[in-house]
Amino acid sequence: MAEIGQGVEGLALGLRVTTETDAGFCGTCPFCVRGDMHLCAERTGIGTSADGGFADFVAVPARGVHPLPSGVDLLSGALTEPLAVAVRAVIERGRVRSGERVAVMGPGTIGLLAAQVAQTQGAAATIIGLAGHRDRYELARDLGIGSHLALDDPGQAADVAEADGTMDVVLECSGAASAFERATRLLRKGGRLVLVGFYGERVSVDLDRAINRELTLIASRGKRPTSFHIALELMGSRQVDPGRLITHRYPLEAWSRAFAAAEGIGAKVVLEIKAGIAPWP
Repeated sequence: MAEIGQGVEGLALGLRVTTETDAGFCGTCPFCVRGDMHLCAERTGIGTSADGGFADFVAVPARGVHPLPSGVDLLSGALTEPLAVAVRAVIERGRVRSGERVAVMGPGTIGLLAAQVAQTQGAAATIIGLAGHRDRYELARDLGIGSHLALDDPGQAADVAEADGTMDVVLECSGAASAFERATRLLRKGGRLVLVGFYGERVSVDLDRAINRELTLIASRGKRPTSFHIALELMGSRQVDPGRLITHRYPLEAWSRAFAAAEGIGAKVVLEIKAGIAPWP
């Protein structure tokens, strides 16, 4: 932090911090009162509906600023927000429990973080994607996620078929319409489908299958303040290191190259802003 506003307590100049992405919310609606600020109709987000995402400096509400745990570097701290999204989906919404079998559809950043969070809860996680995600499967193994399935790999056809009806929870992080239908087949009777990815289109749903198998469909949108607290605890205890998912680092002035790199499959890009003021540890 470079500057602190009047009346702010518990923070100090130079403290290594991460921040929530809320620029503002009403604070009085039923959602805000129960801590679901991400559902507030008046919420604005830093870098989306409020300026500040790609600036040398940005003013953020003190209530959303969190000191980084000791030993967590700024690079990992930059990914606290996607980890909080995974925490929201796995722990707070999906309520994944020890001993459960969890399939994570989509081996992107959120998917790999969700699989790691599921394993911190004692679940067995399987990453599910396509054959073209080979590099992401290798990264998953490096992260301790030992199982993966490529749905379009002929060599894994038998394994894919065998997985149907076996999963306690499916976390759908891909946002692909076809993945939604596949997820309902993967679930056992009474299983839970947690929808994390955005689809951008209408998706056909076999409701008869959902009813006959008593599936529970759960939507998980973004994160709330409690998600950040849990994410920081997981980072501080070394159970999850989101920094390992970063594939590219660019200075702010190379933002166009950064955006081009971000279009790659599985790419996670970080812009380093004024490293002379806040150097990487």
